[in-house]
Amino acid sequence: MKKRKIFVSFIILLLAFSYTISPAFAKGEISTARFKKMADPVSEVEPNNSMGEANQIKPSDDVSAVLADDEDTDYYKIDILRKGTITLLTYLGDYEWDNNQYSQDYSFSLYDMNGNQIATSEFLYDEEYGSYQGMQLSLNKGTYYISVKTNGYSSIWNESYYLWNDITYDPDFTLNPINANYPSPQIERKTITIQASANKAGLEYQFSVQGKVVKGYSTSSVYQWTPTAPGTYKIKVEARDPQFRAAIAQKEMSYTITAYKPDFAITSFAPNMKSPYLTGKTVTFTAKTNKTGLQYQFSINGKPVQVFGTNSSYKWKPTKAGNYAIKVEVRRAQYPNRVLSKQISYQIVDGRVYVTSLKANLSSPRPTSTSIRWTAKAKGANLQYKFSVYQNKKWKTIKNYSSKNYAYWKPKTASSYKVMVTVRSSLSKKTATKTASFTIYKPSYFSTPTLKANKGLKKPANTHFTFTAKSSGKYLEYRFRVYDGYSWYTVKDYSSSRTLSWTAYLSGKYTVAVDVRQKGTKKVKTKKLYLDIRETPNGSFNANYDIYYNYGYLTVTNYGYSNLKVTKLQFLTDGKVVYTNYPKNWITVGRTYQTYYFYPKKSVTNFTYNSVIKVYYTYDGLSYTSYLYR
Repeated sequence: MKKRKIFVSFIILLLAFSYTISPAFAKGEISTARFKKMADPVSEVEPNNSMGEANQIKPSDDVSAVLADDEDTDYYKIDILRKGTITLLTYLGDYEWDNNQYSQDYSFSLYDMNGNQIATSEFLYDEEYGSYQGMQLSLNKGTYYISVKTNGYSSIWNESYYLWNDITYDPDFTLNPINANYPSPQIERKTITIQASANKAGLEYQFSVQGKVVKGYSTSSVYQWTPTAPGTYKIKVEARDPQFRAAIAQKEMSYTITAYKPDFAITSFAPNMKSPYLTGKTVTFTAKTNKTGLQYQFSINGKPVQVFGTNSSYKWKPTKAGNYAIKVEVRRAQYPNRVLSKQISYQIVDGRVYVTSLKANLSSPRPTSTSIRWTAKAKGANLQYKFSVYQNKKWKTIKNYSSKNYAYWKPKTASSYKVMVTVRSSLSKKTATKTASFTIYKPSYFSTPTLKANKGLKKPANTHFTFTAKSSGKYLEYRFRVYDGYSWYTVKDYSSSRTLSWTAYLSGKYTVAVDVRQKGTKKVKTKKLYLDIRETPNGSFNANYDIYYNYGYLTVTNYGYSNLKVTKLQFLTDGKVVYTNYPKNWITVGRTYQTYYFYPKKSVTNFTYNSVIKVYYTYDGLSYTSYLYR
């Protein structure tokens, strides 16, 4: 079998070993820091076959040795300087095959200085690394011997083995409970003195917070701790004797840190000039609090413009118009993350004024003594409005500057006027104006209107009419109304338009009226027309003529409700009448159909495919014609 070297794996094996040994073996905690790599081993020196010839080794020495045969016994002498725990491990062979073959053919034992056997190694096995021998036990100060030998029946011959030992000394002192100069809990960012002590002098101390070393081993037993965040912390102190650094004692304590709650308030935050204010001007924002010794920071639209300092005011000279968010933040220097703030909105304007409209609530013209409301719309800051009227070649103020953007005007003299609004900013003193024209007249005579329709007043339903009114006078306006037999309703309200387009959709008696008045007055003159709207024909005709047998027929289908009477029937060929018939009693009652026959005195020989039959008929009192094409 090919042998595989396993020496390099040995150190990793030892690391796994401390977790795979028997419960008795695992009672002590074994430091693994020195197992990262095997130190240069101490070589066995023969002869060492008796306690008197034992090789002297130091605690934590690694030994490389050889079992020559089944009669070979190797002794090692080790001095334990004080009470502690010793861990011993042996691994046989440089190759995996040797370890598997002979690992149970040897063992090692521990003796006191008088040669009394204290313990014998256990055979142990690990699935990944194979078999080995080991022991772990607590020892007092003294001299001890280790013997490594075969079981007496083995065929071991010059097999290498490795002996590893580690001593963990117990501390010979006791740590007192950890002391803090302030009781828990305390607020954040307060410096707390952590004090350690023990019943022995000359020790070294190490401090940890939440598992992280914050002060390494030193002779100082004090740690100054300034926590910066709230929470419950685990504080640990470890102590050791510099002569026995592995002998460590430790104590822990919990300490609660609470968040600092500001003990002050911002009582006010205000500018020295009310909003809005002008570009290019300086405005000062001042914060006031109920405590001293604070720091202040100012921001505009989220961007700091004056960082934390003792100045509680900020002077700002804006260059651009807009709406701004001004914020002050206040804190104590020792608690930089615990901040109180206040924010205000502030508007900066350029001071210019724009008049966008000037309108009257009534349209021009209007009669004298009419009350007219003028309303202006403008843009700017802190606006004031003044209204004036141009009369007798000069401007007369009808309402002086005020914050109201409207004014009432009741002229008593007929004239063509100009009305002007002047808008100014009380902030910048800049102004803008807008002018409008308006006519005031004195009511006078106007004639009764005429009213005409574009077609006869007796028509079928769905007839579209155009009515035209006319009256003499100035500043006239017309209103058109219709009476449908039940009530009057306005079709077109007062306006300067003299015409009305209207369709009579249903049959019946209608009255169409036009009212005329001078604009803004109450005197009205009226003209009426009376319409007779008949039922619209609803039906069809079907006709044919047999030239060979000299007879024809006309079928009338009447879907309406009135009687349909055919009064004349004509044949037209190339636009000329070639046959005429005046029937009698060709009356088709509403909601029926009827076929009528006719027989010309002689055959209409020139009735061709180009001929047309023209039907004359009456329906609901009105006459109609209809053409039937072949």
